[in-house]
Amino acid sequence: MKLTSAGHHCRWTGRILILFCSLLLMKLQLNAQEPNSIISGKVSLGTGITNLSGTSVQMKGANTFVITDSAGSFRMAVSPNAILVFSHVGYKSLEVKLYKQKVVNVTLEPSDNSLEQVVVVGYGKQRQRSITGAISKVNAAELQDIPAAEIGQKLYGKATGLQLNQVSGRPGQGITFRLRGAASLSGSNAPLFVVDGQPVGDINLINPDEIESFTVLKDAAATALYGSRASNGVIIVTTKTANAGRTTVGFSAYQGWQKVPQRGRPDMMNAREFATFMKAMIEDKLKYKDYDLTKKPPSVFPEYINPEEYGKGTDWYDEVLRTAPMQNLSLNVSSGAEKSSANITATYFKQDGVMLNTGMERFSFRANTEFRPLDRLKFGLNIAPTYQRNHNITDGTTDGNRQIISLASMASPLVPVRDVNGNYNVKASTGGMLAMPNPVQQLMEMDINQRTFRTLGNAYADLEVIDGLRARTTLSADIGNQETTVFRPSTWAAFGSTPPNNNISYANFSQNYISWLSEQQLSYNFKLRKHSFDVMGGYSYQYYKKSYRSLSASSLPTDLIKLANVPGSIISGGDNRTEWALISWLGRVNYEFDGKYFVGFNIRRDGSSRLSKEKRWGLFPSLSAGWVISDENFFPKNKAVNFLKLRASYGEQGANGTSNDYPYLSTASVVPYTFDGNKVSYGVALTQLGNQDLSWEGTRQLDIGVDANLLNNRLTFSYDYFLKFTDGMLYNIALPFYTGYTSVTINVGKFKIWGHEFGLTSRNLTGPLSWNTGFNLTLVDNKVLDLYNKVPLGGTNRHGDYNRTEVGRRIGELYGYVFEGVYTQEEINNPKVAKVKNESAVGTAKMKDVDGSGFIDGNDRTFLGNPNARVIFGLTNDFRYRNWDLTIVASGQAGNSIMNNNKQNTQNIDGVFNVEKRLANFWRSPEHPGSGDVPRTSKSNSTELFRVANSTWVSRGDYLTIRNITLGYTFTNTHFRYFKSARLYGAVNQAFVFTGYKGQNPEVNDYRESSTQIGTDNGSYPIPRTFLIGVNVQF
Repeated sequence: MKLTSAGHHCRWTGRILILFCSLLLMKLQLNAQEPNSIISGKVSLGTGITNLSGTSVQMKGANTFVITDSAGSFRMAVSPNAILVFSHVGYKSLEVKLYKQKVVNVTLEPSDNSLEQVVVVGYGKQRQRSITGAISKVNAAELQDIPAAEIGQKLYGKATGLQLNQVSGRPGQGITFRLRGAASLSGSNAPLFVVDGQPVGDINLINPDEIESFTVLKDAAATALYGSRASNGVIIVTTKTANAGRTTVGFSAYQGWQKVPQRGRPDMMNAREFATFMKAMIEDKLKYKDYDLTKKPPSVFPEYINPEEYGKGTDWYDEVLRTAPMQNLSLNVSSGAEKSSANITATYFKQDGVMLNTGMERFSFRANTEFRPLDRLKFGLNIAPTYQRNHNITDGTTDGNRQIISLASMASPLVPVRDVNGNYNVKASTGGMLAMPNPVQQLMEMDINQRTFRTLGNAYADLEVIDGLRARTTLSADIGNQETTVFRPSTWAAFGSTPPNNNISYANFSQNYISWLSEQQLSYNFKLRKHSFDVMGGYSYQYYKKSYRSLSASSLPTDLIKLANVPGSIISGGDNRTEWALISWLGRVNYEFDGKYFVGFNIRRDGSSRLSKEKRWGLFPSLSAGWVISDENFFPKNKAVNFLKLRASYGEQGANGTSNDYPYLSTASVVPYTFDGNKVSYGVALTQLGNQDLSWEGTRQLDIGVDANLLNNRLTFSYDYFLKFTDGMLYNIALPFYTGYTSVTINVGKFKIWGHEFGLTSRNLTGPLSWNTGFNLTLVDNKVLDLYNKVPLGGTNRHGDYNRTEVGRRIGELYGYVFEGVYTQEEINNPKVAKVKNESAVGTAKMKDVDGSGFIDGNDRTFLGNPNARVIFGLTNDFRYRNWDLTIVASGQAGNSIMNNNKQNTQNIDGVFNVEKRLANFWRSPEHPGSGDVPRTSKSNSTELFRVANSTWVSRGDYLTIRNITLGYTFTNTHFRYFKSARLYGAVNQAFVFTGYKGQNPEVNDYRESSTQIGTDNGSYPIPRTFLIGVNVQF
């Protein structure tokens, strides 16, 4: 089946490549017919401006245009007596009529009027002035100087409302995106990504070198045309295209070195400290008779008798880490003529992980082509295959809870990595500890590989039937295959056991998917005196199919063969497939009067196969309006306020995103059963109950905003207030065992999100030394208004379930006991002081009696903190001096708390793990009470309260991170004759982190997209600081 699937994928890829080659041949034919009237020239932007790229030179009334290079030069084919229009962001447009000139040199004057910029929005483009929705645009000039391994690194600190968190440092792991807070309990909370008009799922496979610009759509007016997929917002990604009349070749490369900084590393005991701690713990257990002396006494642990004989021992955390290289090589060829254009980018990226034997590499290719055989007709093909390989992709050990980086913190510092013969010590624990395998050996000898091949394809035709009336048809495909192999040798062991492992195992998991999208649009733009109209209607059909296959083998006889079909092995397997479809009708009407009054209406009707026939259609309208009040006669004309626009919008969105593509149907699974209690048989039984009444999650959103240009256009300011209500949230509810079902998906409740967004850009200095600043601030909060039967979600205090969602509070708040120190003898003697029944004693952990019952139990758990960031901000400073450039990007968040679940291990005072240094000062007797905040180790049952979720695990998650510092110097062709420009630079990513959080990463969120389990740290892959040197060359 695997070969059949791969062959199917290859056939489709081959067909796309054949079509691509055919279009290239057509391009050559068209080029042969193009006119030979060529002009060239240079555009200047004023004194001190050395980077002159980005000026658009367009032949008026035609599709022909080029973009100047970094030297300001351009070359293009033109018609006789053409009129050229020169335009650049922040400068006045200039028209030049040609009279047989071959060279045209111009200088543009500063304007600061960016309101006429054309911005890519949903299913079209609009002038900045006429936009009535809440959007943020990040253009090429803001992206080009920042080296990035992932797309999210390009967007740090750039857009209001956008929260980006690097939750893990694992190569290829990706950055989490959240726009204006969480919008769903069970579905993804990531925004929809649209790449060149094509909705895509995993954005992390997109090569950052291919990106031209981003447009972030936030309110209902901006996102309504994407309907049920837009409740979390939309990020439109535009990739690079070629410009007519110009051929360029660009090459870029950088080399980097990654290292985990010291800040945030756990402060664990060294060998001498740990041996001292263990000796004292054992002495106390003997003293207080916590050991059963009729059994083998603890004095058999000779390694703890003389702690002074040890030094620092093994720092396991340091042993699993390394300084890791990374590199990126990218080649871009762009060629354009009057009738056709092509932009090709090929990139190789490799990143070794800072943890041993981890890493990834990616090969990516993109070709964007467009052909214009007639003045009113254009068609194009974009194709982007990507291959990515990840090595040792998993963080966890087989108990499913602890990560290998956590295992390194818990291992005994008394054990060296290797023995005297140079072989691995298979055991990383000493007397009295839980059995632990060697974490270095686990990393080096485990073999887990994931290979992903993905192809994005997009073909379109665009015809202007008459002036203003345009028809467009698009066919897109997203085709992917992913294979994961997991080999665990005899030297591998789960937490709680040590090698050799007699159960050598191999597993192979594969999945294939294909997503087809067909869309047709008809749009009409026309003007009647002072009235302007933009009308669009469209149809969309998307079909998605996915298949899964798994093959596992255990009890393999040897480590030498990494295959399943080996004699003597026990083989099992399975497969599954799923599919869904979405049919949509959409429309837009934008009305403008006199350039200062704007009204927009958008609507989309979606039909989803994921819901029953009675519930599958949803209608999602929006209405918006804008008023340029500064253009009114009564508005004072002054330099303080140059432009002022008021806007408002209201609309509805939806979502049906669950992990199950058939939640309205009851589904069956193969389950084991027995009649005699011994022999196990298998049969088919219904396990998930279907819900025919399941309906869309509905989101209603209000947005009120202001846009302004101030102080002679030196400042650009924006403000938005937003309020979102989500009804009928989808959630998978567990069912009682006696029902025969495990779960059912229902519409469970309602919550709201509200907030404020502030954006400010300023031109602080101009001239030879220029300095531009961008700042954004978002304040956001949420509240649960209703839940199914008012029953809270989560908070069981089992491992990983330390969040609780309750009516009247925020989503996923941290939940546990409040630690109040240790009991004194006076408190033990006082009956009014609450205690754990039959367990509390002097020196044991004291928790707050929250419910006032007079004793401590599970009812005393309470809310310990809010894991949802209430403040999100970004700051960018860009300095230019002649050929030098310096960019500093910072971002951060505040108002949230983090639950460090690693405390379950690092402050476990039972003597089964290595622990934090501060625990050395534990309570030993009334005369030696220690620090007063570390309980005694000699009352085993009572120590449990100190290692379940409590307030000592929780700390503030506020942080400010200097994301990127880049310093560059650009050489022009006046320095070297063989290229147009070359830029050398050095950069630091994750340069500095300022935070009060004591863990490794204040951005951590081990449950990623889940809104009900947010803000938990289980010991994720460390985030490195990266030093880079690179070069960008234009030929």
